[in-house]
Amino acid sequence: VSYDIACQYVRHFRERFEERFPGVTNFERFRFLIPKMHLYAHKEDCQFKFSFNYTDGCGRTDGEAPERGWAEINEFSTATREMNGAHRHEVLDDRISDVNLRKTVDM
Repeated sequence: VSYDIACQYVRHFRERFEERFPGVTNFERFRFLIPKMHLYAHKEDCQFKFSFNYTDGCGRTDGEAPERGWAEINEFSTATREMNGAHRHEVLDDRISDVNLRKTVDM
């Protein structure tokens, strides 16, 4: 889980997760990391404990990928504001699919 304040979120994660998803027991599989752009605003112990740099299997990931598409998706927030939930979901899903397709084609 990559989250700007993962060091705070992880504190009560298990209790919140058990409340919402009873029956899930493999909490050890979850890893909490702070995206690189936000990491250096945290205390030094957070920088080591929640760093992508020191986590096996992360490679050169920075954890910021989800935020890169927001600029293209934000323009639809006002256009979809008055839509019902299903229509809004469909329009945003279509837009996100288009963004993902263009990323794949541009590779």
